[in-house]
Amino acid sequence: MRSIKSTTLLLLASLAAAVSSAALVNCAAPEEDEEEASEDAVTGVNNTLGLGLIYDSSTSKVKATLKKPLGTGERLFIRVRRGTITHESQKDLDCGALTEATPVTKGDALSNGKTLYDGPSVDKSLVDLLTIYNDERWYGGNETAEMRAEVAKGADAIVEACVLRAGKVRAKLLTNLAYAWDRGEDLKKETSTRGRSGSIRFLSGDGGVDGDDEPGDIDDGSDGGVEGPSGLPEGPAYNTIDYANLCTQELGEIPFFKKLGDGKYETFDCRDFVGSDGDEAGGAIEGVEGAVVPLTIDDQPQTECTDGRTSSRSYDCVDKCDNAMWLTASSHTGLGRKAACQPGVTVTTAKNAQGTHWVLLCRKVDNSNGESMMKTKVFNDIAMIGSNPKTGKTCFFQNKENIGNDGSRVTHPGDVARSSAIWPATPSSYCTKSCHGSDAFVHSPWIDQALRSDGKTIVPKMGELRDFPISDLELPYKLINGPAQGFQVPQQLVSEEAAPCTTCHRVAGTAFAEFAEWSTGEGDAYFSKITDSYKRFEKSHWMPLRLDGLNADNFPTSKWGVAVKHIRKCMDNASAEGCEFADVPQQ
Repeated sequence: MRSIKSTTLLLLASLAAAVSSAALVNCAAPEEDEEEASEDAVTGVNNTLGLGLIYDSSTSKVKATLKKPLGTGERLFIRVRRGTITHESQKDLDCGALTEATPVTKGDALSNGKTLYDGPSVDKSLVDLLTIYNDERWYGGNETAEMRAEVAKGADAIVEACVLRAGKVRAKLLTNLAYAWDRGEDLKKETSTRGRSGSIRFLSGDGGVDGDDEPGDIDDGSDGGVEGPSGLPEGPAYNTIDYANLCTQELGEIPFFKKLGDGKYETFDCRDFVGSDGDEAGGAIEGVEGAVVPLTIDDQPQTECTDGRTSSRSYDCVDKCDNAMWLTASSHTGLGRKAACQPGVTVTTAKNAQGTHWVLLCRKVDNSNGESMMKTKVFNDIAMIGSNPKTGKTCFFQNKENIGNDGSRVTHPGDVARSSAIWPATPSSYCTKSCHGSDAFVHSPWIDQALRSDGKTIVPKMGELRDFPISDLELPYKLINGPAQGFQVPQQLVSEEAAPCTTCHRVAGTAFAEFAEWSTGEGDAYFSKITDSYKRFEKSHWMPLRLDGLNADNFPTSKWGVAVKHIRKCMDNASAEGCEFADVPQQ
């Protein structure tokens, strides 16, 4: 999120062009009775009153904006609390529960004619929730019981407001603190650069867009409402909703989610691979293909956990399997390296009109509800990657593990009302600098079992799809807004000793030491989970692509075996003799 990493900007007092007293009960002439407003007119960022929420980091207070001062009999209530945002949180917001919050008593008129109202202070403990998922221990199931307990208390800092009149709700809005924070930063920026004489064009988060945009303004929700055709800039550390808008701006839309309106999308069922809970819910989506990742034991399908074992917050519930998930961690973290066997994992792919490939992985399958592993739609790990092979531009999304786990209704991360039902308030990717350090998509015998209808792998594979050529290390790889979001592209290993491997693909990121070993028959952390029949040389050595003339006796001294040892040495100590690194090309 932008403001967490930036210095405090101007005091919010500098935002106000003038001060006007706006009492809770306005003394203006009574307004005529209105017809009952529709739910869309009352609820969300596009409510007709223009009710919006911002957070001012300089005063640690939440503020509310309205298109005009409160009318006769209208009252405004704001609350900040800890909780868990769900798909229905905004829709089911009980405005009566906000009565304990102190109503604001005055508003400051802004230069665009809207009114700003003072709200409650935000405790530091709520601000700290914005980074609750930044701990690398979440990756691979390494989180502690204490971490899980903390999330169970509520992973979201929730900001909510209502306007009431005569007991009726005239507007209501609920969002996360990170999104409100960025609305406040944008407001500061617009005010400080334009001054009192300029007009402030609020982002989509302030609600009440009423057709006053100038030609060229983008107001479709995909850019967060930033003025001008260039949309959101790279640089600030955006909240997840704005980060998603930046990603779709650069990569094109995510095909899994049908767009229903400004910042509003149908959800997606990652078990059945169809759209869900929209106006035309349940239908297949053109170009979207998904599959269950098969699990076998001695080539026989395994669809349930091993007898006596269950699955809930774990990736593993089968004692041994032929091909296991690779759950690795960079060596500097000290996190456990391991493999896992679990049936019921799904993976989905689609390519949009801009040539970007999107992949959605739903795993850490949870059958604690009593359902079969092949039917349950609870997935405690939901992750999504979008990558354009021509430009190398890539985005990562990781769910609120163990909380945002409804695989029947995966939300678009840019859905203003429902993003936080699945995704954390601020983006987090635990392993861009390790697991996904060389390229967006990682392959293994496990994930490559999931196939498209034409027999190609669900996850885009070099040498298999036309736009993913093999042996081209000059192709760019760039993480969109990477530095600001904390994502990293490590340098690639270019030593001559590594060339047998790097002629096909990049070697980058500390996790590549494990990948190199596990793909060539080494590493007990992986092979202790593998059935004996798949420990045979021809099964355990799936790299290089052809094993012509290679066997268990001569592999260690072959150029491939030497390359694997060199990769391990350099990933453990980048300054070791003979280790040469170079930047990955970025476009």
